[in-house]
Amino acid sequence: MVAKVIQDFRERYQNMKLYRIGDTYSLDNAERVEYLVSQGFLKVSEEKDVPEQKELTFEEFAALAAPEQKKVLDALKIEGDDSNAEKREALYKAHLENEPKEHDGNVNANGNIDA
Repeated sequence: MVAKVIQDFRERYQNMKLYRIGDTYSLDNAERVEYLVSQGFLKVSEEKDVPEQKELTFEEFAALAAPEQKKVLDALKIEGDDSNAEKREALYKAHLENEPKEHDGNVNANGNIDA
């Protein structure tokens, strides 16, 4: 089962975390999930949670049509002026440059990564 957000809200029991439409909400607290469903913020379905889409390279992103580029930016919660291809590509490029890569960190002399 999966609980999907169908209306944006801030979760008071999670330090006012902002949930956006399409986000997945944890099913750990069944009472809270039931309440949020009754208030129209969540929808619970029997489908399994869909894994995150793999990150596109800049070239793959640039090859997408405008609506698909906007969907990718929206899914990544990247906000900015996306009115033309150059601006969308600049937003995505900035995202790729600022995204921490796996195994980023300081490497000690013994090869271990500081966590």
